[in-house]
Amino acid sequence: MNSGIDWTTVSVALITAFSAAGGPFWIWHRQAARERESVRAALIAEVLALVELVELRGYVEGLRAAQADLSPPEGASIAEIFEPRFQKYSVNIHEHYNRVYQANVARLGGLSTDEAKQIVRFYQLADSVRLDVTAGGVLFSGTADPDSFGEAADLLDAAMKIGRELTAERGKKKWGMRKKAG
Repeated sequence: MNSGIDWTTVSVALITAFSAAGGPFWIWHRQAARERESVRAALIAEVLALVELVELRGYVEGLRAAQADLSPPEGASIAEIFEPRFQKYSVNIHEHYNRVYQANVARLGGLSTDEAKQIVRFYQLADSVRLDVTAGGVLFSGTADPDSFGEAADLLDAAMKIGRELTAERGKKKWGMRKKAG
């Protein structure tokens, strides 16, 4: 009787056990990484599309123009300063304009802390302006206060700055990876 341990058999058994346990974990880990990257790409694409729409349609400029129109001109007479003016600014924006964001809020934890923070800020600022220019909002209903238009323009400007930074960083990272690979 041989009392020695057959280390080859033990090694094969351990390798088989680790492979059986590790394989599914590795697959799950890769799938989770791909999902995080897909969510990131989808959110960045939606942010880019919204930035492009705002720029193409000139919403910030329109808000600034309304603000300027309501502000009394320099050197205006007392009558012109107190002349009642009233402006409305309405945009037909569906409440689900941010479908990708709404569908992936629970997955923001897969992004970097900075990306998640900036994406949330972008949508909160954009949504604040959306509430002002759609039914029930102060600009939709109309106002004589130029500051209401100025604040909305400032909020939308801040959102666009965040959106441009998010999409520019993403493009640089992608370009850098392509450049190294090529």
